[in-house]
Amino acid sequence: MTGQNVVIGVGDRFRRDAGAGRAVVSLLRGRLTAVHLVTCDCEPTTLIDLWSGARLAVVVHAVRAVDGQGGQVHRLSALHPAHSHLAGLSEAVALARSLDLMPASLLLFAVQVDDVGVGIGLSLAVQRAVRRIADEITALVHSDCMRIAPPTI
Repeated sequence: MTGQNVVIGVGDRFRRDAGAGRAVVSLLRGRLTAVHLVTCDCEPTTLIDLWSGARLAVVVHAVRAVDGQGGQVHRLSALHPAHSHLAGLSEAVALARSLDLMPASLLLFAVQVDDVGVGIGLSLAVQRAVRRIADEITALVHSDCMRIAPPTI
């Protein structure tokens, strides 16, 4: 996938809000045709395979934070080992760096969850966050300005 852009929705759609990443990819289907849209679990080697050689890789992942509120979105352009709630993703980044398999740019949208119980469907706060993220990714890709803004938390 050399030079192509990819959006990776990470999560489990059968654990309510944990399916936020997959929901973003679903909203982007039909909106973005020149972008590779995929979903997966957070297994590090799968993530590396999906983003290796990409110009821009956007990863959307649900997270649970003790002090956060559902639907809050964190936009990060770099990951550090301190992001323990993103363990699989942090491992993928570390491994990809060591193997020189990182995309040219990596952007993460981390969505804080409300409900990760068994079932299908997102909480209202996470539904709103998913729509905002899909709109932001669409604007980013359509702007053809693939420079990543500094992270905002």
